[in-house]
Amino acid sequence: MARQIILRQAEAEHYDFALRLYLLTMQPYVQELVTWDEQEQRATFAAQWKLDEVSIISVEGNDVGWLQVAELPAEIRLQKFYVSPQYQGSGIGSEVLGNLLVAWRSTDKKIVLRVLKNNPARRLYERLGFAAIADNGITFRMRG
Repeated sequence: MARQIILRQAEAEHYDFALRLYLLTMQPYVQELVTWDEQEQRATFAAQWKLDEVSIISVEGNDVGWLQVAELPAEIRLQKFYVSPQYQGSGIGSEVLGNLLVAWRSTDKKIVLRVLKNNPARRLYERLGFAAIADNGITFRMRG
């Protein structure tokens, strides 16, 4: 039997879950590139969090990740995309993003994201058809 992956609109109570997952998953990569400042990371997260853009990823009733998407007139920006470490590598990210890309590509808008150069998630994005279009030294801007 196939597992059931559901995306649902985030609610205010998901903020702490999303923040914890962000800090857990990003700290190892960020601190390789720049000095990790937890208070600065928390403040940046709070400033970028837009509840209406956030969806929670659930598998069999368990919250395992989240994503934030901004849909603009000319492009769709995948702002954030996180899967809990214990679920990474299990195909959840590929399935969720693959399904979203099918819908997004039908809009004829550009689909863009940024990824830290040292983040292994970049391989997922490349497998799904994204390519680097800009390099700011720390991140790649990618288009799919």
